[in-house]
Amino acid sequence: MYRTNIYLDAEQARALKHLAAEQRCSVAELVRRAVDAYIVTNLADQSIWRERLDEFVARVQSRMPKEVPAQRVEEDISLAREEVRQGHGAASRH
Repeated sequence: MYRTNIYLDAEQARALKHLAAEQRCSVAELVRRAVDAYIVTNLADQSIWRERLDEFVARVQSRMPKEVPAQRVEEDISLAREEVRQGHGAASRH
């Protein structure tokens, strides 16, 4: 694995920490899952990447906890993202 730094605003960090605690995993794991989902979504239509994508998806699926369905992870991340967006909207109106 490669180590990298990312900058999150306070709401994003809070939402990720909440989700990580709820799912009993690290914030880093949630970020990796989100990046995996983003890459899978954005590479799915490119035939050149099909074989590499299939290998990548298999690798991602092997890292997913068996008791947490992938759809649940995606729903939780989407919910947190929406909470952050709503928070930003409310903050900009004040």
